[in-house]
Amino acid sequence: MKVRFTTDRNGVSRIDYQLLPTRFGEMLTAWNADGELCFAAFTTYRGRERVMRELATLFPAAALREVDDRRSVFDEPPAAILLAGTPFRHDVWRALLEIPYGQTVTYARLAELAGHTRAVRAVGTAVGSNPICHIVPCHRVVPAAGGTGNYHGGAEIKKALLAEEARME
Repeated sequence: MKVRFTTDRNGVSRIDYQLLPTRFGEMLTAWNADGELCFAAFTTYRGRERVMRELATLFPAAALREVDDRRSVFDEPPAAILLAGTPFRHDVWRALLEIPYGQTVTYARLAELAGHTRAVRAVGTAVGSNPICHIVPCHRVVPAAGGTGNYHGGAEIKKALLAEEARME
């Protein structure tokens, strides 16, 4: 999968989005004009309107267009993704992409992997702002104290994602 990072959120002029059912709940996926997946979020926990606002805020200059010609990212992983954010967030998201399927890391370990050992809380914030859930596996980060912790798409979806990965490993 090709991964492109950008700090220019206004450089995306058009986004096609689609709401799709998945085995974990409804997901909104969004693609730029170059065919790069640039947003994926579950709507089940936060609702469609809030997730749509998050997409519009992430790419404020983009015209949004609903389409119905895409497949679920669970059925057909994207060939390319675009991650829009700050250089610090890019470091964290790069580290997330290195976590092996079926494994988890703590926030402190992720901070080490991202090269920001002393910024564990800020790393946690960057994990929570990941714009492409599941593909950029923020669900694989867990608290050092145990449990699964929070998840932007809802704790139940995080538990289900981790359970599926454990079964398939």
